[in-house]
Amino acid sequence: MRRSLALLCALTLSAFAAPPAGATANIDMDDNLARAAATDVVVFNVLKVRPMNRGEVATCQVFGRAIRAERGARFKPRQSVRLTVPCADQGAEASDATPKWIDRQALLRSAHGRAFLGSDGVLIAYELYDLN
Repeated sequence: MRRSLALLCALTLSAFAAPPAGATANIDMDDNLARAAATDVVVFNVLKVRPMNRGEVATCQVFGRAIRAERGARFKPRQSVRLTVPCADQGAEASDATPKWIDRQALLRSAHGRAFLGSDGVLIAYELYDLN
């Protein structure tokens, strides 16, 4: 069992070795491990982004509609998606925390996202796609 889990983690990590085109979050080894541990992964259309508070580093609410679930059973196509995403102004100090913050202006312009969630539904990592 332990050997199977190690192999699964290695295969999953290799799939995330290079960020997909358009992704803006920096990916490092800790982030890859967190993504591999995600129980749910959903790709969705971004409908609205609402910054929750001011400051260089803050929190944004992201509202969307699921396109597909890549992992897990939490989301179905066309289901509403609501996430709390760490966001920051470009040039803000980087954090070692997981999930990494996303550039606030890029988040506001994004059309699609991919969210990696833990078993408790908490965001582990977030990717942006199709920036205008």
